[in-house]
Order: sequence, then C-alpha cells, then structure tokens
Amino acid sequence: MSGVGVQDWTWTIEPPAGWLVVPSTVTEPAETVGAWQGEAVELLLTSFLPEEADGGTAQPDAGHVELVRDSLAQTVASLVAFADGAATEGARAVAGLGLLDRGPVPVLVTVGMMDPDESDDALMTVLGATGGNPVNPPSIEYPELPDGDGIQVTRVDIDEAGGAWVTVAVGRRTEHPETVVDTALIWRSQDLVLVPTILDTLVGLLPAVKIIRSEP
Repeated sequence: MSGVGVQDWTWTIEPPAGWLVVPSTVTEPAETVGAWQGEAVELLLTSFLPEEADGGTAQPDAGHVELVRDSLAQTVASLVAFADGAATEGARAVAGLGLLDRGPVPVLVTVGMMDPDESDDALMTVLGATGGNPVNPPSIEYPELPDGDGIQVTRVDIDEAGGAWVTVAVGRRTEHPETVVDTALIWRSQDLVLVPTILDTLVGLLPAVKIIRSEP
C-alpha cells in the first residue's frame, strides 16, 4: 500500500493458530483459491470428527464423513464469497476457527494510512464508535497494546426487520515520523452469544497484522 506524501509501506497478516487468511478470487488465480478451499475443508473436517477416549481420532462412517465434508465445502465457499464481497481494495478477510463449535467466523481486516499533519478521528468512524442507537450507544474501551494505541468498540443496531445486529471492532493507531497507520478488525453478526469470545480473539489477532516499511 502507499500513501500520498509518504514512502511506500506494505502490510501482511501472520495468522496465529486458529485463524485462516481467506484468498480473494479477484487477486488470486483460480487454482490457488481452489487449493486453499480444499485444504481449509480438510482442516475443518478434523475438528468435526469424534475423538476416541485415548485422544486419538475415531473412524466414523465414510458416508457421514462425506456429508460433513460437503457441508464444510459449502461453508468455505460462502467464506470466500464473503471475502470477495466485503474485502474491498486494501482490505482482507480472515476466519476464526473453533469458536464455540461454530464454523469459520469471518472478520474483516482493513489498514489505512494518512499524513501525520492530517490525522483525525477516521479510526473511530471505521470502528463504529460514532453514531449508533442513542438509546444504546456504542461501548468504547481502550485496551493496552504493545505496538500502538488500542480502541475496542461494541455496538448493537436494529435492522428494518427489527433484528439485532452486534458489531465488535478492535483498532490500533500506530504513529511513525512520516505517516500514521490505522488497523481495524471488524466482526458483525446476529450471533450475540459469541461477543465475549470475539472480543478476546480480535485483541489476540491484532498484533498479527504487520505494518512494514518497504525498501526504498
């Protein structure tokens, strides 16, 4: 990524255990995405197979395995579709695995850059800290991070059908002499039970997003 008036910078995601970085069908070859989907399905399949009493993996019925594999293939395909639809240029989707027996839980990762003289409240806006329901305004906290100033936002919105949607977002602002870099992780769902777990996992994922200054 690059910014006006600053040298080029890049960012990468180094997912810790339990996370998958989802490839984009726009930027990656079809064979790469296909291979990733196959690997993701097999990885998920092992977590759905029953375990023996001694900790080994039992041998379930082959027909059952294929039914589970087909279901997981649809889930992974939906995850890729989510990434294509939500991860616009400069963004990326990752998925948390093994969260309260759910399937892959998608999270959107975005990184923005600005000139230090023009720094503003853009990160607060991206995280959803502004606006919201006046009766139930966003909850804002400031977690301690080793590599920047952290912001954690939880908010609940009501859609036109009356359904409640919760958004959990964690951000980090890192200041450098020639640029300010904002990182935001955003999760949105109607699965309210996941909120406490998501908060912890997002804070744990944030340091895995690496901001790197490119070689001149």
